[in-house]
Amino acid sequence: MIRIFFALALSAGVAACGRGRGAARPACPASEARGPLNFTVSVSSVPTAVRRDLSLDEIARVQGGSERRDGGRTQGLTVVEHRLDYRTEVAVTTPPRGGPACAWIASLSVDMTPGQVTIYVPRDYAPDSCEAREILLHERRHEEIHRRLLAQAVEEERAALAKADRLPTRGAPIPVSDRAEADRRFEALLDRILDPVYDGFKNELELEQAAIDTPDSYRQVTARCSGWK
Repeated sequence: MIRIFFALALSAGVAACGRGRGAARPACPASEARGPLNFTVSVSSVPTAVRRDLSLDEIARVQGGSERRDGGRTQGLTVVEHRLDYRTEVAVTTPPRGGPACAWIASLSVDMTPGQVTIYVPRDYAPDSCEAREILLHERRHEEIHRRLLAQAVEEERAALAKADRLPTRGAPIPVSDRAEADRRFEALLDRILDPVYDGFKNELELEQAAIDTPDSYRQVTARCSGWK
């Protein structure tokens, strides 16, 4: 069984260097030498912790753990906390002679590193028992699914950003009233690019994880051992 928790975070880097004022907001001058979006999408390797210190009853209560869909007892648990965290460095400049404040994304760093990956095997079973081994094997399948789909999501986020041709970059800034407006507008633009990929990852993850948490798969696991509690 797996419990998945998702978190979203946004941070804005410090890069403002002036602001324009005035009711009129002329367009910012564009350059034919428009620079591409400077971005990275990364995921760091988080080791999987295997805990054997909780009982069957305690594991069922871990972070909202519940009974299995087939009504059986929760035997093992994998907890994964996923995160989509991105940091933007925003440039805001005021051209000479009172022109508009112009802003662009100087750099973007997206981090999809999970916060934690923990497998729980109940202490009710000895570590070398058939039951403990089968529980760990099943939970390792959950771990493999999430790591594979996460790596795929990283590549998809990179592809989505690489083909995004309407983001303000050096040579193609947008007019703003101040840095706060730039941050708000850039956040909305990036959310429209990043969120659909992230939502697709979450949906696919839920489907694949559910596919191995079925009554039939549980019967196959339990048939290999005789000392279940």
